[in-house]
Amino acid sequence: MEELRPRIRVAGILIEDDKILLIQHQKNDKKYWLIPGGGNDWGESTKEAVIREYKEETNLDIKVDKFLFFSETISPDKSRHVLNLFYRVHRGNRDNKFMKLGDEAVLADLKFFGKDEIKDLTIYPNIKDNLVKIMNGEKVESYLGNLWND
Repeated sequence: MEELRPRIRVAGILIEDDKILLIQHQKNDKKYWLIPGGGNDWGESTKEAVIREYKEETNLDIKVDKFLFFSETISPDKSRHVLNLFYRVHRGNRDNKFMKLGDEAVLADLKFFGKDEIKDLTIYPNIKDNLVKIMNGEKVESYLGNLWND
């Protein structure tokens, strides 16, 4: 039997002009927002993965500044277990404003949001409070725990 292991998802927090970039996914008639990112491929560093995923999902070339925090999402029935690694990122070339939604079927929208707009969004995992803290220049805990959303 194949051994089950947690999936590793990397994500890059891009803040510009006091707004944060989020990407909307749509699955099974459900829409929600995420920090852009995705799965870490075998043999790829997590920093390399966040750079690749950002390019695929947003068409932006980014540079990774630093690791911020991680969380887990473990379903109640233990059928899904994801480790979410969050990095602070910035555009490699700020003059390149050409942002474009990637062509994966689940991707629905790509948009910058202010702190006051975040509270009304469905964000997976639910890290809204931590995003606002980061936008305010505050420190966040390095491990956020299990943040499973139903």
